[in-house]
Amino acid sequence: MQFISLSEAPHLLPQVARWYFDTWGRHVPGMTLDDEQVRLEVFLQQDELPLLLLAMQDQQLVAAAQLKFHERTERPERLHWLGGVYVCESQRGHGLAARLIEEVMTRGRGFGVRDVYLQTERDDGGLYRRLGWKPLEMQVHASGAPVRIMQRSVSATE
Repeated sequence: MQFISLSEAPHLLPQVARWYFDTWGRHVPGMTLDDEQVRLEVFLQQDELPLLLLAMQDQQLVAAAQLKFHERTERPERLHWLGGVYVCESQRGHGLAARLIEEVMTRGRGFGVRDVYLQTERDDGGLYRRLGWKPLEMQVHASGAPVRIMQRSVSATE
């Protein structure tokens, strides 16, 4: 398994946009696939945050995850967010999401990130709770669905 940033493989942006749109974006009123592609262009810069990390197996894209700024704006002190954790169906159930998240957290530490937040549709935290994330509160996503906000220190990956 190889982990690379989207900036190292910009030709994969349309595939990631399709995954994200089909999974989450289509539930947001007014969102289009083109909107999703434009939204992801911020991840094309190199050597700085935000970061969109890709998992490649045999030169095929199999997973993606983001470390970004301000997923939610109601708490501006919550600066860094994990988001867009997606594993293609054929690769699910083999621990790839956990490996990808740990790589994102490790790279975040290299950028000076200390605390990372996320939102998940799973009220019990699912995978994230098993990886050491702590539940904070419930919020409502732009789609209208309830989401659990969670937090983890980057140092927890050491």
